[in-house]
Amino acid sequence: MSARLRQLVSDRSGSAIIEFGILAPAIITLLFGVVQVGLWMHTYNALRSVAAESGRYVAVEYQKSNKISNVSMASWARDRAISTYKFDGSQLSTSVVDSSTQSIAGVTEKTLTLNYTMNSFMGIVGIDDIPVSFSRPIFVKTI
Repeated sequence: MSARLRQLVSDRSGSAIIEFGILAPAIITLLFGVVQVGLWMHTYNALRSVAAESGRYVAVEYQKSNKISNVSMASWARDRAISTYKFDGSQLSTSVVDSSTQSIAGVTEKTLTLNYTMNSFMGIVGIDDIPVSFSRPIFVKTI
C-alpha cells in the first residue's frame, strides 16, 4: 500500500491541466479587461472627435453669420456621432449650455457635453455598462 501511495504522490501527469484550470479564469478575465479598456479608449476618442468637429462647425457657421442655437448645436453633434461614428442613439446624449461666466468681451463661451453609455461584456465579473463623458468649450464671437 505504501508503494502505491508513493507512486500516486510522485505522479505529475495531470498537473498541467489542473494548473491551467486554476489560472485560466484569471487570465481570460484579464484579457477581456484589456479589450474592454481598449474599447473605452476608442469610445472616448470618438467622443473627442465629435466634439472637435462640432466646435469647427459652430465656428464656421458663426463666421457665415448663422447664429445657431444651443439646441441646434447639440442636435448637430448628436447627428454627427450617430451617422459618422456609429454611436447608438439610445445611449447617447448631447447638450450645449452657455457658461455662467463670460471671460472675454464680445465672445460667448458655450460648453458642449457628450455622454455615452458603453455596453460592457464584463458583466459576469460585476462590471456593468460604462458611462463615457466628454466636455469641451466652444467660443463664438457675438459682436
